[in-house]
Amino acid sequence: MKSNSKSIPAPTFAPDDADPHVSKGLIFKIVDWFLDKVGVEQASSWRAGRSQGRKEGFKKGYADGHEQGLEDGKLIVELRPGPSQEPGGPKTHPPTLFKNWSFEITDELEQEIRNDFAQLLEHQPSKDQWKMILSKTPTTSVVAGAGSGKSTTMVLRLLVLHHYLGIRFESLTVITFTRESKLDFAHKVREVFKLWQYDITKEESLDIVRTFHSRILSFTRSLPGLERAQAFEFLDLKSEDDEKAGSMFQVKLKPEQLTLMNKCYQSLYEGDPVFKDLIAKLARRAIMLESMEADSPDAKARKDKVTEMEGIDDALCGKLEELWRAAGKWPIPGVQPSRMPVTLLGKTFHSNGFIPQIGAYVILGVDGDEPKSLKLDPDRWPYLTLDVADKRILFQAFCSKPVIFLNAYTDASASVDAMINLANSCPKFRYKVTGEISARYILEAFYSAASFIENLGLDVIHAIKQMDLPDDDPDVDFFNALAIFWSALDTQLESMNPPVLTFNKMFAMFGERGAANLRAIPSGVLQPMTTLLIDEFQDVGANTISWVRATFAEIERRNLPVLTDGPGCYASLMAVGDDWQSIYGWRGSSPQFFVEFNKYFPAPATTRVFMQENHRSHQWVIDAAEAIVKRTGGFDNKNGKAANPRVTGNRVPVQMRDLDFTHLREKATFHYESGQKILVLYRIGRTKAAVEKYLSGLIRQAEEEGREADLKLLTYHASKGLQADAVFLLGDCEMTTTSPSKNDVFRQAQMGGSDPCGYDTSQRQEALRTAYVAITRAVTYCYWYVDRKEGKTRAFEKASRHVDPLLDCWDVVPSAAAQQRAPWKAKAGRRAGSRRFV
Repeated sequence: MKSNSKSIPAPTFAPDDADPHVSKGLIFKIVDWFLDKVGVEQASSWRAGRSQGRKEGFKKGYADGHEQGLEDGKLIVELRPGPSQEPGGPKTHPPTLFKNWSFEITDELEQEIRNDFAQLLEHQPSKDQWKMILSKTPTTSVVAGAGSGKSTTMVLRLLVLHHYLGIRFESLTVITFTRESKLDFAHKVREVFKLWQYDITKEESLDIVRTFHSRILSFTRSLPGLERAQAFEFLDLKSEDDEKAGSMFQVKLKPEQLTLMNKCYQSLYEGDPVFKDLIAKLARRAIMLESMEADSPDAKARKDKVTEMEGIDDALCGKLEELWRAAGKWPIPGVQPSRMPVTLLGKTFHSNGFIPQIGAYVILGVDGDEPKSLKLDPDRWPYLTLDVADKRILFQAFCSKPVIFLNAYTDASASVDAMINLANSCPKFRYKVTGEISARYILEAFYSAASFIENLGLDVIHAIKQMDLPDDDPDVDFFNALAIFWSALDTQLESMNPPVLTFNKMFAMFGERGAANLRAIPSGVLQPMTTLLIDEFQDVGANTISWVRATFAEIERRNLPVLTDGPGCYASLMAVGDDWQSIYGWRGSSPQFFVEFNKYFPAPATTRVFMQENHRSHQWVIDAAEAIVKRTGGFDNKNGKAANPRVTGNRVPVQMRDLDFTHLREKATFHYESGQKILVLYRIGRTKAAVEKYLSGLIRQAEEEGREADLKLLTYHASKGLQADAVFLLGDCEMTTTSPSKNDVFRQAQMGGSDPCGYDTSQRQEALRTAYVAITRAVTYCYWYVDRKEGKTRAFEKASRHVDPLLDCWDVVPSAAAQQRAPWKAKAGRRAGSRRFV
């Protein structure tokens, strides 16, 4: 490095300024000296003095000037350091969701928390639970498996945030999915906080613990003109503060909603000729039997046994009419209840009735609530439903006149009335969109299809216009009519006083496309969202994700701090869930947002916690359930570990057997009388009636003894979060249909990656996840009753196919029918299909 100090060079002088003493000779020097001594002034001396003074003055001036210049130069360098800069503006970055910060949980504070927990809590958190409780990063995702104790751990996290970090309740929100889980979580908050001397009222706890829908409603009502806005789905509630029971994924429309929809439907039918024509087409398709190609495989199969079918036709007509009369549904007004002969392939068959106004035959079928074991004759092998299916297909393929096929007691009269009066009145009928399990009332079908699209974060009208369906897709007219209806209904609801909005409409208003609306939200409404904990995150939909993202972006844009009495805090999000328990994909939710949490909620620092200890079930229950669900992908290296000391030593395999209500009754009675809690779960709602019939005595006994809580009957989906010593499962978890329209909408929503049938794939996986949820309700005993026979149309997926009887955790009770078809009939160690994917 060069030194900043520089030596001053010696000055140079002109020749006439040279020292006169140097140029004179010796004699002259002596004379000058003598004259100076005696004080004589001489011109030469004056000149010499003048020269000497000039020389010395020049030297001093040179030195002083150089030093001053150097100091001035230093001053310029200090005022303008570095290279010269061109003028310009500041750098910018895209909007972010979270600041670069961390919770101030010091080593000392952590030790204080641990000491307090040891003193005040009966059960101490596990190692993984501590990671969740003490997370310091702005975002945290917690993969909490079945029985992991996530709810209690979330309450303890809430305690740390409020008590130890000083975050005020005004800046805290816990979101759960159902009213029941909200009430249960709020109760736990009150109980735990009481141990720390907080006397929290029920109302205060319910201000903290909310559902998604109650929170978005507060956003909506904070805007001018929407202060009294009503939620469409809540119109049937008596109390303003009440919420529907169950999950909002399973909304059932009540008269209050259907009345408004009917008004819009009727108005469009009478005033919009395009809509009227579309509805007429849909009604005919829904009620009239669709024609079938005569050379189709199904038609050829019936053609080969037409003689046999003719021989039983009279008895078949009689049996069906007997069933319908017993149900009080036959005869039907508008239908002549006389059998009409019809010649098909040279053989004589009969309809059950005839409608002269439209010249249509009426054929009766088997109602879905009738026992599947019904037969035309006890000694005859085919079930009654198969005989009916044979006749229906024969008429579809070879009858040239209109045929109405009725197989539902509740809809038969309305269907007939709709067809008779189609030209004069708005028809009420049930419609089945391709891929759905069953038909729905047309307005419910509209609502379900539109809600699915909106749950994926899409606009209904735009999504329908972007659909790319085959020319011959039977649902093209349905979606065309839906676009017209949904637009009109939206306008009608908004024009009401007070205005009415669907929840999906609200989420869309404040999602990422609604940034302008969010800017109008008062900070007091955003404040509770600054510290957010979300439970069951695997069940959120794209519209909800968009709202949460947009909310955090707005909090960051406003630089809105967290209200705290402790160290400074900023926005944070904790998401708790389990991809293996995502079972609402049929309504538009997806575990994708949880698995890819860091993609959707990027933060400068994040924490992921795996809580794999199962504090509910013994290891064989866990292993049996995981053996099925591991095929669905998701997070790697997930393995539940039994941690309930009461049952960790148990080795009771999960038992799978054919459906046997007598066995169910015997085992349920045994476990009940042993003082154990029981869950009887069923996949299909209509199974409940049969269960209640066979367990009527036990149900009555539980009521008389005040033990109703020890015996519960629920669907698989409704059982999430519950547990029992003994669990009885009725029905396989299967995927039997494919949905072209939902696959298309999935593609538009960029769900399922590059899979062209992304929705279908998700439903295959969901069948396995549903089985996992159901099995893991069991603490010790689990009995699974399934029909292991494959139907004429093989299901795309069945959870029972993945049960391996070679595993110790399974006890597969064989049956004659199952043994004939079971894939495990192969030698031990050999499996069907690719070994790589086993």
